[in-house]
Amino acid sequence: MSLARSCALLLLFFLTVSLYTTFSTAANTIGVTHKTVAVAADNVPFPKKVATFLPSDISPLTEKYWYSRLPNTPLPKALEYLLQPGHYPSITREFANENVSAAVIQRKYRRVYKRGYKRGDKKSLKSALPDSTIFYQYNDLHPDKKMKILFTDSGTKVSFLPRQVAESIPFSSDKIPEILKYFALEVNSKEAQVIREEIGGCEEPNMEGEDKYCATSLESLIDFSVERLGQNVRVLSTEAGKKQEYTVSAAVKMIGDHKAAVCHKMRYPYAVHYCHVIADTEVDEVPLMGADGTRVKAVTVCHLNTSAWSPDHMAFQVLKIKPGPAVCHFLDSDTLVWVPNKDKKLTP
Repeated sequence: MSLARSCALLLLFFLTVSLYTTFSTAANTIGVTHKTVAVAADNVPFPKKVATFLPSDISPLTEKYWYSRLPNTPLPKALEYLLQPGHYPSITREFANENVSAAVIQRKYRRVYKRGYKRGDKKSLKSALPDSTIFYQYNDLHPDKKMKILFTDSGTKVSFLPRQVAESIPFSSDKIPEILKYFALEVNSKEAQVIREEIGGCEEPNMEGEDKYCATSLESLIDFSVERLGQNVRVLSTEAGKKQEYTVSAAVKMIGDHKAAVCHKMRYPYAVHYCHVIADTEVDEVPLMGADGTRVKAVTVCHLNTSAWSPDHMAFQVLKIKPGPAVCHFLDSDTLVWVPNKDKKLTP
């Protein structure tokens, strides 16, 4: 073997070792192994918030999946910003917030109720009820109607993980210890309790006429909705607005009748949505004018038949009615509502 050839082979060997070392260091830094693209909590010191742990150029792939499945449906604002470089994908360990969203209020009420207050402690039960309008009856909204409303979101500023990453992470009650270890969370922490509650809600039995699914990736969220409503859909969300008195400024507009999918963003280390399709559901748009002059187009959902609901549901306590009549409610600003598009020309 010539001296030049020996030197070339030696140089190639050192370059290979150098590249392997560099890649391994980078992989450990962002939690990437040769098996999966994920955050390895056992090996990586987890900061309080990880803004981005994968290259941002992965986001267009997910956006392409949206348009491959929903070619005529624009991305809603509630999802659009999550796919921008620097936001996608992201995870956090600070998601056990006390943000006063509609979903959090209802979960708090259920906790209070399950602890036994239903048997006499009416004061505690009353304290768990909202001090702003969430629920209303079907014919209760008309022009000039005034109400105090708080438009918030889940408070969890995290985006989706790619499907292959999300599916590699356990998501079930019997895997809670493994999940907590994965995210380096203490067993008795607030975050651990939230994880138990959120997964537990996903595993509760369906109500009569309900089809539900907890989507751990944008791809699985899209698949769930397309399989039930088709590709010719609109995806809507409520505009955010501060807590104040609002006046209904015009007639309520129905934008979806009897068939819709609603996806609520959950409090979790990464974006997970509780999606459900409930029979006899109407979606409305309510034009509102705030006391400070702010205009909000609120998306609301009306459940036209509540006879199968539990008599202990918070809506009945707020409205002082029994199961049966239609019940409507405002939505958080990061809740997604899917309704079939009425434009027949676009029907696949």
